[in-house]
Amino acid sequence: MAVALNSLHSILVAPVMFLFNLLFNFFVPSGSGQAAVVMPIMAPLADVVDMTRQNAVLAFQLGDGLSNVIFPTNGTMMASIAMAGVDYKRWACWVLPLFLIWTAMAVVVMIVATTTGF
Repeated sequence: MAVALNSLHSILVAPVMFLFNLLFNFFVPSGSGQAAVVMPIMAPLADVVDMTRQNAVLAFQLGDGLSNVIFPTNGTMMASIAMAGVDYKRWACWVLPLFLIWTAMAVVVMIVATTTGF
């Protein structure tokens, strides 16, 4: 993974790590469980690709947090929409544009964090 990330421009490394965490949250929806699995990989990977560890943690937090509103593996979200009487398809159609806007904003935040040395 380090070789693949080193081949990217330095500005794109953090957004790629964010998108990886975003997708990984589908398989491990628990924040603490995902941290236990992903952070032992992300922290040394950040060191290898010359990115701050703080930026790696930001990528983790954004990836974990944003996907909680859309992925059906999130039990809390599924229980909440079930109690509200909304089926998942209707919820996904409603929240998808907002999710995509948030994801685009997170990519911009990751680029700004990289360029400012966060």
